[in-house]
Amino acid sequence: MANLNIKKDEYISKIIHDLENPIIAQITALKSFLSTTSDKLSQEEKDLIELTLNSCNYMFKLTDIFNSVYRLNFEPLKLNYEKFDILELIKSSINDLKILLKYCEVKVLLKTENEIIVNADKFQIKRVIEILLSNSINYAFKNSAVEIRLSALNNEFSFEIKNSSLYIEPTTLKEVFEKYKTRPSLYNKNGIGLGLYLTKEIINAHQGTMIAKSTPDNITVFGFKIPKN
Repeated sequence: MANLNIKKDEYISKIIHDLENPIIAQITALKSFLSTTSDKLSQEEKDLIELTLNSCNYMFKLTDIFNSVYRLNFEPLKLNYEKFDILELIKSSINDLKILLKYCEVKVLLKTENEIIVNADKFQIKRVIEILLSNSINYAFKNSAVEIRLSALNNEFSFEIKNSSLYIEPTTLKEVFEKYKTRPSLYNKNGIGLGLYLTKEIINAHQGTMIAKSTPDNITVFGFKIPKN
């Protein structure tokens, strides 16, 4: 099974390599078009272009996830620790996903405005936040709210995203962070579990744990806990 998974990773890596350059070209062209013709476009036209740009950015991030998972087969994840305000990082992630929020007709409620300083790999933690937040937005019921809760107790930081979405059975919930599940998963839109798998690997590297809960009243919570310092 391990050899089969490595072969899958190698195959995916080759496909992604062929996709990266045209995706980058699309992103560059769309940004250039928006910057040079913005005053000539209607709001509807701007929205459509921004939605397309958002889709291209999503695909680029997806290729990055694939490549990161592929590299994990050969070397452990290397972390670059630094102290930063994670609240500002979360706000930045929300802003990056504003087009997705608009398209899915979902709002984000951030339940704290207090600065929280953590010592972690800023780049990797942002990846985790964006993957979890994207999933929560994608699967939230329309015209609902995604709620982000933060807490820092003693030496532990906790990040949780709660949404209103379809109930996830316990057997499925146990598998959402695993790689290469053949059956569809409610919390993995691409169908092969690489995004959520990568979040688990990043949080494990930080000596933390993932959070996954779902209740029959259609409330789902995903998140993580890591040491604060």
